Amino acid sequence: MERLTALTWQRALWDQLVGWQERLPHAVLLHGGRGIGKRHLAMAFGQLLLCESPGAGRPCGECASCRLLAADNHPDFRWLVPAADMPARDEEEGDEGDEAPASGGRSRKAPSREILIDQVRKVGEFLGVSSHRGGRRVVLLAPVEALNGPAANALLKMLEEPPAGAVFLAVADDIDAVLPTIRSRCVLLRVPAPPPEEALRWLREQGVDDAEARLAEAGGAPLAIVAEETADERSRLDPAAREALLAVLARGAGASAADAVGAVPRDVAVGPAIRLFQRWGWDLLAERMAQRVRYHPGQKRTLATLARAVDPPRLAHWLAALAEAQAVSEHPLNPRLAVEQALLGYLDAMQSTGDAR
Repeated sequence: MERLTALTWQRALWDQLVGWQERLPHAVLLHGGRGIGKRHLAMAFGQLLLCESPGAGRPCGECASCRLLAADNHPDFRWLVPAADMPARDEEEGDEGDEAPASGGRSRKAPSREILIDQVRKVGEFLGVSSHRGGRRVVLLAPVEALNGPAANALLKMLEEPPAGAVFLAVADDIDAVLPTIRSRCVLLRVPAPPPEEALRWLREQGVDDAEARLAEAGGAPLAIVAEETADERSRLDPAAREALLAVLARGAGASAADAVGAVPRDVAVGPAIRLFQRWGWDLLAERMAQRVRYHPGQKRTLATLARAVDPPRLAHWLAALAEAQAVSEHPLNPRLAVEQALLGYLDAMQSTGDAR
């Protein structure tokens, strides 16, 4: 973990958090849209809380505590995240902070997307001993929605009787999916989405090409774009595959089943492909109902042509099927077949547009 500071659009919220340092709540829950920087903000504030020589509301980046955090080895900091999202050090070592996925070929079981009760219990053990460096102990919980039932109940007991000096920094993408009993024991702070101009400036600073189109397709979530670019190859959509899939979507009923099957590569990433289909479908419905396009403004003319004759119930049925496919996208039996079926479902839903061309 490098020296972190709040993103430009988070400065007002950062100043609020810094002002709480002396009388900090034991649990702060940052919530807002996915990919807008909530986890970054939580990590930056956690670093400030543990820094031994902070100045002007920023961690120094040089003290022993900051160096330990930079090495992901601070004894007073713990992650509470799904095994699939675990930082590299924890994946390799499976230490006391989290339940890490097996490595070195010891197990073929896919890492969990849930936060499990054993992970919460280990955090309880961590909080049951005094601070190693004499300051606070910080737990970063992200996302709260990933807690399964037993894990949520175990965490609730800690939030009801928090150990002295313990701080939970929690993150939620969907605040309505967080148990009311957990919400009620946290101070809620809504993290704003960045203004488009600030998000574009930040993306360009990160070296992202075609930032404006990418930001629109990501729904205004700049960190989601950077996360996608740095993700494992199995977790991102190859640019060439993306263009091929978009070409089929743009043809609508004019595309054949052979076109659809031919556009899907053998090693396609299911989750990103399904998200691409979902955003295209949402844009079609939005154009049909309100003459608006959110995710693909560069394709507005094509979307308008398709939307004039689209049958909204059939398209809504396809979107519902996509939601089901997305729910199991982490473990499809046959990734290529799953994407092919989704794309063929689109062609079937678009058959009603055939007379419009």
